[in-house]
Amino acid sequence: MTQPTNSFNVFPSLAIGVTQLTGEDNNKFLQGQLTCDLEQLSPQQSVLGAHCDAKGKMLAILRLIQCGNAILALQAQQNTQSHLPSLKKYAVFSKVEIVDATEQYHCTGLSGTDALAWANTLTDKQLGDDIDTIETQYGVVSSFPLKVNGEPRLLLVSTPAQHQSLCDALGQLTTTEYSNQHWFALDNLSGTPQITPALQSEHVPQMLNMQMINGISFSKGCYIGQETVARMHYRGLNKRAMFILSSSSHIDTQPGDSLERQIGDNWRNAGTIVSVSNLGEQTIACAILPSDIELESQLRVKDSETDTLFTLSTPAYFDA
Repeated sequence: MTQPTNSFNVFPSLAIGVTQLTGEDNNKFLQGQLTCDLEQLSPQQSVLGAHCDAKGKMLAILRLIQCGNAILALQAQQNTQSHLPSLKKYAVFSKVEIVDATEQYHCTGLSGTDALAWANTLTDKQLGDDIDTIETQYGVVSSFPLKVNGEPRLLLVSTPAQHQSLCDALGQLTTTEYSNQHWFALDNLSGTPQITPALQSEHVPQMLNMQMINGISFSKGCYIGQETVARMHYRGLNKRAMFILSSSSHIDTQPGDSLERQIGDNWRNAGTIVSVSNLGEQTIACAILPSDIELESQLRVKDSETDTLFTLSTPAYFDA
């Protein structure tokens, strides 16, 4: 992949869905719904969690940021509408209002050391280990803990008026613009998990490495699907994990597609595509595979008519 190498890169108009939760019970409501501990959420700290069905299978992976009195739940845009009814299902018992606010916010990606330095000039707070989110005149800026080659990545969530001010400010700086696909390729290269409609109610959170990236709390109270998630953890029942796939060829595949592994002269079922980005002739994807799979394994999309193969690697947090 041709990675952004400049010190201030901009990724405009990211396809990220925004669900807004308001009302005095918004935090308490989510605490009973998600795998993460909402007590860790603050205006300076985001949290990542999964929303599961009663069987512990994921309906969505959400990154939560606090914006004033509202909580914004960010996820793959194509999953927002189909996920909303499931999130609203138990809201009638709480003082919370849940709406799809994707059209009310604009998501912009930034990367590079100069981008981080610029963000840190916007308030008296500095993004770092203890602070990953700040409110600025241009919107809420949140830094990504999962990086590629240690490169800072930031997400800026703005109202339309804030976004216009942001565009004016960025126009005065020396920046390099990259595409939406580049941003999501970085998501894949960093091992950032996501759920799309094709994957809803198919996998427990551990299969997408959520326990490795602080996406599951095993000490909080009850939430939907907790029994299954806890049993997989304490009994060591999960035998799957998410890996990174890459190819120098353009491979037509999409989330939910099956993968095959070569065993001798034959091909056998191996796993499932989770997310994919195509950059010209390059393909970067994430996939759920056996956790003990050998990195030298030959992998292809099931029943592929070509001999195009993926190279297999692990996210950096595997070694953390």
